[in-house]
Order: sequence, then C-alpha cells, then structure tokens
Amino acid sequence: MVILTSVRKSPAYLYAKTYCLCSLISLVQATPVSSRVRVTHTRTRFRNGRVVVSFPTIQEKSDTNSRHLATSPPAKLSFSQKTRGIVERWYQRAVDLASVKTLLQRDETDFATYPELKWDAHVRHGSSLHHEEQNFIGLRKLRISSQGEDSLHRFLDLSPDEKVDLRDVPLIALGGSGGGYKVMYGFAGFISAAKKHGLWDCITWTAGVSGSCWTLAAYYTIARHDIQRLIDHYLTVASELAHPMSIHALNMVARSKRGVYFLIGPLVSKAQKSIIGLGIMDLYSTLTATYQLLSREPKGRLSRATFQWSKIWHRSGIDKGLEPMPLLAAVRRVPKYSYEPKTISAKARDVKKQPTSRQLDTVEGNDQANSTVSLNRRSKKLFQYFEISPLEVGSPDLNRYVPTWAWGRTFISGYSVDRRPEQSFSLLLGQCTSAPAGPLAECIKALLVTIPKNTMVARLVTLFNNLLQSKHFEGFWGNPIRAGHDPNPFYGLERPVGMREHTSEHSMYLSRVPHQHQRGIHSSDKSFSDPVALQPHSFPSWEAQGRTRLMDSGMANNLPNHILARPERSVDVFLSFDASSDIHTGAAVQRLHHFAADFDIELRDVTREFHNPQRNKVLSSSHASEVESRYIDHYARVFYGRRQSGQDMYIIYCPLLPNALNPDYNPTTASFSTSTNLMWTPDQVKSVLTTSETNVSHYAIDTIKRVMRKVYEDKKAYKLA
Repeated sequence: MVILTSVRKSPAYLYAKTYCLCSLISLVQATPVSSRVRVTHTRTRFRNGRVVVSFPTIQEKSDTNSRHLATSPPAKLSFSQKTRGIVERWYQRAVDLASVKTLLQRDETDFATYPELKWDAHVRHGSSLHHEEQNFIGLRKLRISSQGEDSLHRFLDLSPDEKVDLRDVPLIALGGSGGGYKVMYGFAGFISAAKKHGLWDCITWTAGVSGSCWTLAAYYTIARHDIQRLIDHYLTVASELAHPMSIHALNMVARSKRGVYFLIGPLVSKAQKSIIGLGIMDLYSTLTATYQLLSREPKGRLSRATFQWSKIWHRSGIDKGLEPMPLLAAVRRVPKYSYEPKTISAKARDVKKQPTSRQLDTVEGNDQANSTVSLNRRSKKLFQYFEISPLEVGSPDLNRYVPTWAWGRTFISGYSVDRRPEQSFSLLLGQCTSAPAGPLAECIKALLVTIPKNTMVARLVTLFNNLLQSKHFEGFWGNPIRAGHDPNPFYGLERPVGMREHTSEHSMYLSRVPHQHQRGIHSSDKSFSDPVALQPHSFPSWEAQGRTRLMDSGMANNLPNHILARPERSVDVFLSFDASSDIHTGAAVQRLHHFAADFDIELRDVTREFHNPQRNKVLSSSHASEVESRYIDHYARVFYGRRQSGQDMYIIYCPLLPNALNPDYNPTTASFSTSTNLMWTPDQVKSVLTTSETNVSHYAIDTIKRVMRKVYEDKKAYKLA
C-alpha cells in the first residue's frame, strides 16, 4: 500500500494520468479531422489585431532545440527517423519529470521568490476589509480625482474649471459573468472599450465568474495590463485550433522551458504535502491554466511569477492605486456537518432533526449587530460565496479570511501548522472555472435555457432535473466529476488555538503561535490584537470538515455582484457584463433581483431615465436596421436600489447582444458561440471582441456616463448640504 501510494504521488504517474485524459479529450473533441491536421503544421502570430507571421508549431525534434519554434515546414521523415524522434522525445520528457521533484525541493528554500516560507498565517475574523484594501480605496479615489490623474473629470467631460474632490468620486465595480471562452473574449472586448473611453481609469474593483476569471488572470499576468497584448495573445492561441485539454495543448506546454514543472509540479506538491487527493478537476486546472498563460511571444515561456497571484498586488501597482483591484468569485456548497464536532452522535441527531438544506448556513458568518437580518437573508442560500483577491481568500458569508499566499496550507483552529510556497495560481483559477464539477442539477438548469420550451426533450430534461432535486436526492451532488479538494482553513476544534489552554493535542502547534509575526501586510494581525475580538462570543464554531471544495460560482449566480456588494466596499455603481446563454430570457435579469433580495434590496428599473442611445444613420442593410431596432433599448439597462444603510446604488446591466455593425453574428445562437466550446478560430474570436466593444462604444457608454454623473452630483450635493 505504501508503494502504491508513493507511485500515485509520483510525477510520472501524474503525467501519465494527464496524458490519458488529454488523449480522451482529443478523441471526442468536436472538431473536424482537417482542423486537427492543420493544427500540427501552422500557427499565426498577431500584433495589434493583425497577422504578422505564420509559422509551424513545435515539431518533434531530437535535440534540445525541440523546445523552440521551427522556422520551416516539416520535411517527410522515414519510419526509423520518426521512431528515433519519438524515443528521444519521451526520453527528454522523462528527464523533465525527473527534475520536477528537484525543482520543488529548491522552491522550499527559495526565500527570495517565496518570502512566505518565513511566515506563519492565521485566519482573520470579521466583516471588515483587509487594511491594505482600505488603503487601496483611498489611493484609487485620489488617483481618479483632480488631485491625481483627474480620470473622472475627463470621462464625464466636466467643465474645465471644475475640480473633482476625492470625497465625491463614485466607487465603480465592473463584473464579468460566466460563459466559457465566449465571455473570456467578450469581457476582454468590454475592457478594451472601457480603456479607450477612459472608463477603466474610473473603476475601483473588477471581478469575474468562471470564464471572466480567465480574462482577469491573463490581463494581470502575461498581458501586463496591456489589453491589446491580451487580445493578440487570444488570437494567436485561437489560430492553433486546439482544445486546452488536448494532446496538442499538453505537448505544447510540456515542450516549453520547464513546462512539465508548471504542469505537474503543483499536482505533486499538493499530493505529497497533504492528505488531499487529486481528481480530474486538478488536472483540468493545471492543463487549462498553463496552456492559456503560456506566452506565444518568441522564446515565450511560463514563469513562476505568472502563478503567484498574491504577488500581483505589488507587481501590478495595485498597492499604489494604479489598476483596479481584481476579485475572482467561487462558491462552495454549505457544509452539512461544519458547525458541530463530526461524530456519530452529531450525525444521528441530524438525521432525527431532518433539517432542510436551507437551514444549513444560518450559524456562521454574521455580524452581531445585524445577525437577525443576515440570518433571514442567508438562510435561503445553498452556497457560500468565496472571493479570491491578491490579498486574501475567504468568504463574506463566514466573515473568515486567510492570506492568499497561505491558501492550501493546513490550518488547525485558525493557525497554519506548516510553511510552504504559495500554491500555484493554476489550481485556484481552475476551481473558479470548474463548471464541469458543479452539481448536476445546476448544470441541467443551465442546459434547459438552451433547449426550446414545450418540446419532448425539454420535458424529459425537466423531469430528470426534478427527480434530482427531490427530497430523496436533496444535497446529493449527482456529478461524477468532483471539484478539487483543498485543506479547509476554517477547520478546528471547539475554539481558536489562541483561546485554548495548553493540551497535548496542541503541543506541536501552540509553540508556533507566538511567532505569528511581522506580517501586517497580508495576515491582518489586527483581528487578533483587538481585545474585543478575543471575546468568546466573537468566534463562531470551527468547522469539523478538514477538506473544502471551491467551484464555479456560476452555479449560484452567474454574476460576481455578491462579492462586490459587501457593505464595507460601499460600491455605488455595478457594471455587469453578461454573456450568459439565457440573456434573451427573463432569467438573466431575474438573477439581478435574486442578488438584490439576498441583500434585502429592492431593485427598480430606471433605464428610461438614463438610456437614450443614438441610432446609426448609415447601416449596411435592412437586416442591420432590424437588429438595431430590436436591441437598442437593451444594451445598457439601469436598475436602482437602496441598501439597508441608506446608500443608493445602481446596476448597469450590459448583456452581450447582437448589434447593427455586425448583424450576422448573434452571440447566443451562433453554433460556435456556446459556453462549452473551447475551440475558436481567430475570425470567431474577432466577432465576439468587436461585438462586445461596439455594444459599449456605440450604445452603452453614454448611459454609463449619465449614471456616474448622477452619482457624482448626488455625492457633491450631499457633501455641501
């Protein structure tokens, strides 16, 4: 058994497992055979959206130059040459696999790259924002105001003599929906338009669900905040016509410099340093992330900096307010036995009481001052939201957070018990985009919106979905593909370690508690240094499950407004870009009302007060005129609500709809434009990009300006009152 366990954690076994998965994907992927043949011969590089060069992809070569791009079409090889090439290629792969453990051991002593190796971590309790984020908000508002870059003044076209006070700056949050590659490209188009019009410089937070997380991950890492570089990267990747989990994608990553290390290393580290097992979604995470984030520039490669999400706080200048703060949304199902010790008697009592799934998350994560409101609001939830920022990973539903660099460590009653390098961002990103691992009932709901109503297929699918949601199956996942496990940072015994007396079971951990030191930047020691916070009633019970699963938050709500709407952030305007498959139905807007209901906010449609788009006077055809007439009032819908605190808020809902400048492309009905399609051509990518940009530039931008000006004027009037 020991030998078998050792083999299952070895790089060679994990690579073989990954190779088998990619082989299966390559066999069943929905693409013509001709496309698969073509992908092995040519790839096109783009610059500023234009083709600059076409060249062959990486070829099978016997020497070390096989890691670089070939410069001429492959010549015909004899059988013996092919055999020799295959043997030498797999020999090189074996060498790479053998070096994985060596590189991982080097990481454990590389304090320059991983300074967190010197730090312990603890759980931060409370609903307040991380103090670094509080500082960021002040710096970002200063930059937007006339005391900084004067971004708001330029965007709103204010009079030359008017000065924007930082107290009057609206707090704007941009959120992207889920929707696979379609939203990944569409959200990039939205950001591109926002940058061209100066809107991006007025945004304080940007968040994503599922496919939008891919956009933000690439923008803040390999694109280095250059949206055109990101678009060129997407077009180049699309020219390969390869599924991100295909053999081609695997080979391309593996042949890049240290590609096997970035592909397999996170899996080996996760398997060897914890009791957590590995599943299909862990392989999915590293495969998709490494393939997408592999630079296609000459001599491009993966780097450790790309997969250190916590480090972009300084590398991107977010700490100085230079860029919006990125947030990635994820959810987990409410743990069934997380609020009492996990014993047989606890489960027996649970069976006798037979609580409904809606009663499961009414214990934790509520402020004492408004516990009644929070309990009433959150008792209806089946999911708990998690936000992943460069600073922290945690849940506003639990009011518990850990430093991002500490996610993946083992925690006992609030304190980490080991030190290790930051977990690869590929694993976190994979959990945020793990739609295949969602509850089967939720996946079927997403499928239903794409099936014509009142058809036999729709009725059968509905019947099956109702069966899954029946009382007999309540709480059952019903999906053989499980989300990836991680150590639960909120696991512990009855009370936090810092409040317990010395016992034998804590002897090995309590000795480390005094050394929770010298890391005010990310670990937020304030929550433990405050005497009031140390009162017993301040801490909810620790969870009894040692593992936790995060997954795609599109299963709960396909927009990231839940994490953006924390009262402590006081967002004034939510910009919601939606590329869901059901934007043509009432379900998409209904999700906005569901979000508002969770925060006890009643939304009112005030679109007519702000949305007055100008029609294009010159259109190419009558079909274009018909498309514009049909959708012109829907490119930017405005909703108004008032928080419990009395603060006014606006939601500007911007769905990805067809427009008159590209009337032949309908993002919802085009055969290639589905959330499950992960193979796009460059022309298809351009269709989504131009449609998204045009919707903002021609129809939505003026509406956004009117809403922001209204908020600005209201703040200014309130200050002077």
